[in-house]
Amino acid sequence: MPMSETVTWQDARAVFRLLDELKQLSHDTLAWRRHLLTELSLLVGAQVGMAAEGPEWGLLSPASHLGSVDTGWESVSARRAWMNLCERTEPELDPSDKRITQLGVSTYTLGRQELALDRSWYRSGVFNDHYRPARINHYVLSLLHVPGYGAMHYLFLFKEQAERPFDERERQIVHHLHGELGELWRAASGARLPRRLQQTLSLLQAGCGEKEVADQLQLSPQTVHDYCKALHKRLRVRSRAELLARARALPQAPRLLIQDR
Repeated sequence: MPMSETVTWQDARAVFRLLDELKQLSHDTLAWRRHLLTELSLLVGAQVGMAAEGPEWGLLSPASHLGSVDTGWESVSARRAWMNLCERTEPELDPSDKRITQLGVSTYTLGRQELALDRSWYRSGVFNDHYRPARINHYVLSLLHVPGYGAMHYLFLFKEQAERPFDERERQIVHHLHGELGELWRAASGARLPRRLQQTLSLLQAGCGEKEVADQLQLSPQTVHDYCKALHKRLRVRSRAELLARARALPQAPRLLIQDR
């Protein structure tokens, strides 16, 4: 994905360095997602970050989110004030919901001002009951459609209450990094294995033996052995070392939990 003129070469290098770090953590979804939020927040001056994945229709349905991670809260009470929002279902509580619904299943990165006008935002229950007590205000929301897995990936970054909004450079950094993640998932979905074979291979790559794989997947040792033989046949290798070497040549992308469904 080409970089915008507002993004510097230093920004681009930081983005691709972070992508490499995420690939190194790819087998642990919560770990790579937490690292993503921590480092991306530093790049764009965010205080709080949230990330999750879910089905294509699920952004406004928190119960459908998978692998949710949040970082950077000022205090436990600030986090609780915002998280209580997930338990509320009143219509028109959040004035940005209407615009998000209109955008549908698509890829975009938008600031709060592009989703809700100041007048409706600062009068809303969502701001006064949740954002204000949590000491956050301006945010950028980045949604990435991942059609190969029938999924959406969400990034939500917030600035402290007294801070300025995200500028165009910061929005572009988030958008480009998310887009590059999408390219990794597109390539990986095109080369993906059947679910159980992929789970087995991922655990072998993480250093597990067949017995440990069986324990983690709650399968019999014989079933896991059969999966390993199937992997050898599919990747045309004769040994575990060859299998792991060939697997490293496959398109690598941070693991999504929805892949296991």
